[in-house]
Amino acid sequence: MQLDDVDNSALNEVLLAEDRGVIIDFWGTWCQPCRTLRPHLEQLADDHSASWRVVGVHVDENPDVVERFEVTSTPTLVFVRGGDEVHRITGAVPPSAISEAMAST
Repeated sequence: MQLDDVDNSALNEVLLAEDRGVIIDFWGTWCQPCRTLRPHLEQLADDHSASWRVVGVHVDENPDVVERFEVTSTPTLVFVRGGDEVHRITGAVPPSAISEAMAST
């Protein structure tokens, strides 16, 4: 599954409309760990599609969203349920750690 990249307006729509949890992937094209993580996130989005939607936010193109979620490094994954942040993963982590967080959050 290809991840949708969203801006602030589109992210607000997703967060309001989505009954599942939403994972926001804060990334940059210049960030090697982000590029390495992307295909794994796409697979995890498929594997956990019943309970999670994964979207991307390019940090250089969306500084307002970066500020809103107080993101200071990439990659950062912010897990949101019901409009509230419920978990956060910062830095390069193995896909298994993300899968575990998806299953337990």
